Amino acid sequence: MKKHVFILGFALTLCLSCLNVAFAQEPNAEANKTITEIGVLVNSQKYQIAMTKCNTAIQKYPNEAFLYYWRGTIYNSMGEHQRAIEDFNKSIELDANNAKAYVLRGICKADLEDKEGALEDYNKAIELSPEDGTAYSMRAMVRLDLGDMEGADKDLDISNKLMNSKDDKSESKQGK
Repeated sequence: MKKHVFILGFALTLCLSCLNVAFAQEPNAEANKTITEIGVLVNSQKYQIAMTKCNTAIQKYPNEAFLYYWRGTIYNSMGEHQRAIEDFNKSIELDANNAKAYVLRGICKADLEDKEGALEDYNKAIELSPEDGTAYSMRAMVRLDLGDMEGADKDLDISNKLMNSKDDKSESKQGK
């Protein structure tokens, strides 16, 4: 149970950070507004409302990667990991540079016991975003499951350094 709460916490953190990225990729103000509304609903755990809004938006904006990302996040939160993977696949097809989509797809694969597939997704996420400690943490969990204690330990060290560095930067901004 603790592992699932931990993973859900990471997923929600990833989702929040994707709101900022969405605005940088899609110039359509209406699509961005919808993506933000869906993100707020998901982070408020209003999954059914978010799902309805997401499905409607996908019909209107079928090439918007973050709509599939959010719907995948909703499916993952509802325990529908295979459906989530399908949406993360589509999101990645539309935007192969979204490291967070790889992390969340990796979480789904790990939940479905596809540890090697999860490892591949975490490796890709780290390749795309080497300063994001989340992918290292998730990869450490999979490495631990696969018996790679040394690799898990290294990933946790890197993750902790990155997370602490992020916290230090946040604190210094607040102090100014």
